[in-house]
Amino acid sequence: MHQLLLAVLWGGVFSIFIAACTAQPKDVQDFAPLRTTKTPNVSVGTTALPQPTQIQVPTPTLIYELPAGQHISHWREFVNGETASAGPMVCQIKRNTCAFNNLAIYESPTIFFGLGEEPPFDLEDKYMHPIAAERLEILEQLVWDEWGGTSSIMVTEAYDSQGSHDLTTTDHNAKYSLHFEGRSLDLIPWPPDLDKMARLCALSHEAGFDWVHNEGDHCHVSVVADTLCGRC
Repeated sequence: MHQLLLAVLWGGVFSIFIAACTAQPKDVQDFAPLRTTKTPNVSVGTTALPQPTQIQVPTPTLIYELPAGQHISHWREFVNGETASAGPMVCQIKRNTCAFNNLAIYESPTIFFGLGEEPPFDLEDKYMHPIAAERLEILEQLVWDEWGGTSSIMVTEAYDSQGSHDLTTTDHNAKYSLHFEGRSLDLIPWPPDLDKMARLCALSHEAGFDWVHNEGDHCHVSVVADTLCGRC
């Protein structure tokens, strides 16, 4: 009888011990919901996102700068030469001829001219084909818009009757340059500023010159135009 009572008592103690071990602590029960990952309201991967609209950006027709040594045609081609872009020289316009008298004389209070030759040849820096004068007028406005009057243009060379271009050819009558028709100009920023040369050449292209070549110390520009040779 004594042994049976002892067994019952030990059995009750063991049951209490098991219940205590298997019960969750109160703090775990209280904070258990905070540890549950919440199901998001937005389904991921079930619906394809709309693709952004594809905008066709046209190839720009203008350039911001033309680096030294590079040239460009009116059609924004970098490979064609001056003859392919502006046309060939037809003749050397001689002074005091009908063709010479049809050259335009460009006058502007905001454009400067080299006037480096002896008179009367110094004024040839102002003589040019009328189409070149039209493009120069556009460029004058673009330069003003770009630098607000702090920088302008100097025309260092325009029409040339003395053969000071194509110096590698000794025979004057065999020399070849669109300067001899007044269809080419040499330009620099004024006051001189080599840092603005690439931008000036790009503005010359924007102004409509058919051939622009950044020769490092100046911009050489040319136009396509009906020749004045044989006029009158």
